[in-house]
Amino acid sequence: MKIFTAFLATETNTFAAAPTGQGSFEEYGIFHGDASTRDAHGYGQFPRQLRQWLVEAGHELVESVTAFAMPGGLTVRAVYESLRDEILADLRAAGPVDGLVLILHGAMVAEGYDDCEGDLLARAREIVGPDVPIGVELDLHCHFTEQMRTSADVIVAYKEYPHTDAVARMQELLLIVLDAAHGRIKPTTAVFDCKMVGLWHTTREPMAGFVRRMQEIERQPGVLSVSLGHGFPWADVPDVGARLWVVTDNDAALAARLVGQLGREFWALRDATRTPGLGIEEALTQALAVEGGPAVLADTGDNAGGGAMSDSTFVLRALLERGIDDVAIGAFWDLGAVQICRDAGVGARIALRLGGKCGPASGVPLDLDVTVMAVVEDFHQPGLGDEGHLTPLGASVWIRVENKHVDIVLISRRSQVLAPELFTGLGITLADKKLIVVKSAQHFYARFAPLAKAVLYLASPGTLDSDFARLPYRVRNLDYWPRVANPHRLGPTMPAPGELHSIDGLQLHINCVGPASSVTIVIEAGAGTVSPVYARLQRELARKYRVCVYDRPGLGWSEPDTEPLDGERNARRLHALLAAADVHGPLLLIGHSIGGLLNRIYVGLYPDQVAAVMMLDASHPQQFGVIGDSMDAQLAAVVEVERAKRLKYRTEGTRPAEFAAIEAIFADMPEVLEQMAATYTPDALDTMALEMQGTHCVADQAGASPDLGDRPMLALWAAQKAGVGGSPGIEAVHALWPDYQRQHAALSKRGRERMVPGAEHMTLAMLPPFVALIADEVDTLVAQLGPVDH
Repeated sequence: MKIFTAFLATETNTFAAAPTGQGSFEEYGIFHGDASTRDAHGYGQFPRQLRQWLVEAGHELVESVTAFAMPGGLTVRAVYESLRDEILADLRAAGPVDGLVLILHGAMVAEGYDDCEGDLLARAREIVGPDVPIGVELDLHCHFTEQMRTSADVIVAYKEYPHTDAVARMQELLLIVLDAAHGRIKPTTAVFDCKMVGLWHTTREPMAGFVRRMQEIERQPGVLSVSLGHGFPWADVPDVGARLWVVTDNDAALAARLVGQLGREFWALRDATRTPGLGIEEALTQALAVEGGPAVLADTGDNAGGGAMSDSTFVLRALLERGIDDVAIGAFWDLGAVQICRDAGVGARIALRLGGKCGPASGVPLDLDVTVMAVVEDFHQPGLGDEGHLTPLGASVWIRVENKHVDIVLISRRSQVLAPELFTGLGITLADKKLIVVKSAQHFYARFAPLAKAVLYLASPGTLDSDFARLPYRVRNLDYWPRVANPHRLGPTMPAPGELHSIDGLQLHINCVGPASSVTIVIEAGAGTVSPVYARLQRELARKYRVCVYDRPGLGWSEPDTEPLDGERNARRLHALLAAADVHGPLLLIGHSIGGLLNRIYVGLYPDQVAAVMMLDASHPQQFGVIGDSMDAQLAAVVEVERAKRLKYRTEGTRPAEFAAIEAIFADMPEVLEQMAATYTPDALDTMALEMQGTHCVADQAGASPDLGDRPMLALWAAQKAGVGGSPGIEAVHALWPDYQRQHAALSKRGRERMVPGAEHMTLAMLPPFVALIADEVDTLVAQLGPVDH
């Protein structure tokens, strides 16, 4: 087989002042199909390794351009187009190829091109046609775009930050491309937009665990690859931000289910994965308190790897003003200072103006008296690639501040600090230092952590603002975390019809209507059901009684919780919500489905407040044990299908077929139809999943609750069962349903049960004739109470 490859990478900081031009690429070399031999220890390691693997397997490699530029500002349009067009020309000249393996970055932006990689891939697809597999490896700080997805067959991103797995991911990609070229697999990709902007270090928990979680998913049958693109925060383009994608072998449903599951897991980690950024003074104070060796401080605001100029003076000025000795700091990109030191020579004592030359983000230059300690004309530090990979730094200098043990590294080729050799290669010892300050964000970590007693991250001034909520985006949508608390919550599209009260830190919705009455009726909804479902019942009962409906967390207009449904917690919240709405009792509780069990728990906790109980086709504590776990996978699949429908409705206006039945039922109540549509949200599915997870807990709590004593109680139930079927457990529950309802009635000395002919589980609480029957039975229950004390 003949495989075509090219390497084109830079990471664009659209907020940076200095453009990325021809010289930026030439610093690291632009190679025209010969990087594997001429730059084998630089970025040519990628085509070199590819060639070795392919030759060993009896295949052929066609090598095109290899070009890398240190991250900077917008790429000059002509430079990008020239490199792109050379790659495309080489692809045409190669003739028929069996596959492409393209090593790109994913966050390259040029004048006129927000998505350079997507543009390149779309043009490559036009050349090779639809049947030649195109595989792409991306840096994890990529913008995963729809144009990339539709133009490539498979995209694989690094999993680690620092990027210690680039070569391993390339091998994974190559194997997928070869299998696809042989027709053994058909890569199929699903994507989850995390709606998050930030940095996530995989060197500590819980991100290290999330990487293991992705690898665990990859071991499932049918899964080819799982990637999390962290995004590059400092690029103002439409698709900046974290995205997850799962690649399966021709199984779109599996890919969609897994990526949704992983996406929600990653979202749940958002607070725990924050990297704490310290102010300069606070960081220096903490670092000086570290005993027994050097503390490493990351000057993240001036990280060349993120497009900064690497010449800011903020941290160095603070060190000098506080008189801190035994410090190594670097690397400053200051061509003028390097040249002056080279001319002066080793041992020279000179006055030197250092840093602060590239704009306001660089701070103010420092005037220092220094001694030139070392000059190396062609200096390198180890790179992030495999063993032997080197990053060129050009002519480099070690200077020491006069009368201070403050050692400073100056370089001629802008680069972030990757390894201790940046210091030690010039002769600087690190073991005796109190502080080592590195102009880097995280790539230093792998090699510096073993010698550091502590690693601290500075939220330092500079080009890279680490407060992601205040980045000055003009192109990117501002609906992202942490700027927005929950951008995933596609909440109701109309105001709540009732009141919102803060309970346990959540805004919960309750809607009470009707005249003052001897009892207040409270309706407890079924699992995953929003309050408008009970609007007809509420309206009918409100002719005589005060009637309250409410939404449990995550349903309707109530803010979501993150824990599975717990009956006792729900009862305490409802009790507080009723008090906030000035509802104190006596109460007549109506519970539909699992709401019946929730009401049993409420009565057990607040017996003096509850006067009577009605159950509407209520769940039984034993039914979940009968059903068992056989329904879990089926219900999960149903939830994912429903999520897709709801998202399509919210984003594209596509009306689900089942809306026709709802519109028929509430044709005379247009305001309810509006409420039902407004609360038809994909995020409510997360709450439904949490409620399903909590059913066993609720059942156990209800089963352990006291009986209902002599309270008037009625169990109304529907013999007809519509919904999920085909499960032996469900069928067994249907057979037991009449006996379950008799057991409900037996909970009270004045309990009754009544089957409602023609009713189904949901229609019992919604259709006019059944609602009228319920209203009559409520009158009977209230009459049984006699005079009620308020």
